[in-house]
Amino acid sequence: MVLAPHCSGEDTSPFFPIGIYGVSNVEDLETVHRAGFNCVKGPSNRAFLDKAASLGMRVIASPESSFDTPEKLKKFHDADSHPALLSWYLVDEPDMQRTPPWKVAMDQRRLKAVPAHSPVSLVLYDGAHSDDYGAIPDILMVDHYPVPWMPLAHFAQHMNWARNAIPQHKPLYGVLQAFNWYYFRRVLPGVTDFRVPTLEELQCMTFMALAEGVDGLIYYTLRSGDWDLLEHPDTWDALQQVIRSVKENEYLLTSERQWWIPAAKIDPFEKRRNAALESSISMTLFKGGDGLKHLLLINTTPHSLTLRIRLPEAAHGWASVFQKDTPFGGFQSENVCLIPFKSYQVRLLKGFEPVTFDLP
Repeated sequence: MVLAPHCSGEDTSPFFPIGIYGVSNVEDLETVHRAGFNCVKGPSNRAFLDKAASLGMRVIASPESSFDTPEKLKKFHDADSHPALLSWYLVDEPDMQRTPPWKVAMDQRRLKAVPAHSPVSLVLYDGAHSDDYGAIPDILMVDHYPVPWMPLAHFAQHMNWARNAIPQHKPLYGVLQAFNWYYFRRVLPGVTDFRVPTLEELQCMTFMALAEGVDGLIYYTLRSGDWDLLEHPDTWDALQQVIRSVKENEYLLTSERQWWIPAAKIDPFEKRRNAALESSISMTLFKGGDGLKHLLLINTTPHSLTLRIRLPEAAHGWASVFQKDTPFGGFQSENVCLIPFKSYQVRLLKGFEPVTFDLP
């Protein structure tokens, strides 16, 4: 969660972007707004920014390559001061394009000297390269699109590398796959089993990003090349379901991660580690502003697993959020319980609010 940046400093209300790439037409803003998005990667023209502002949406926009005429400079300053502008999009995947950090930093300084008062963002492909590029932008974004050519667990790994490489106060946005690599197959020579992410994979990646403490979720993409998300209704519906699940539990967006070393075992034993050699079930404890604790448990593998875990507080003090039935396969002694997981399943447990009684 970050403060909504405005040049004038008038609005400092918290804003957590849930955005999508590939929105270039004013008409598309209504569509993605109805779907639950509050942010888009789009153009910086006045009509687009005005429409976004009327919907309460924000825009991540690419600046023009030069400001060599008074008209271009005025257009830039008008966009830079517009309340809908969230950030200037400096460069896309400089690590993939082998653009050295010194050149990216020079472009950042040139943009700031125009001057640009709004934040500047850039996106990396590899979270490990955050050591080299992470200090340059005001907002760091990391994209990693694993389906189907890489294990899903690698997505969280890249978010973790980036989060630990930059200061905690610097915003980090996770950019998530919502497309089929078939439409960009020239990028992945040798891969043949192309498909779109499933609902379970979309939800798993989304909550893995939240578990890593990201400050924004941006999905790629509504349109790009021959890909049009609206022509794939099952994926479009699945993405909207995931967005709803985030918004229905928006307390996670402002909750603080708590120190906690779980006492847990995972069965079957040989599946206890995922493809990133980390725990196959991610376990993150949060504490909300209301004092309630939340336990986010994520199966980061395609396998069915059982988690034997000692909960941080009394087992009967937790309620399942996503599943209507109890998540506990059976209670053991000392707050230990068994929790079954399907492939890529996300379980969110919410602590009960303490009940207090007034003494007579």
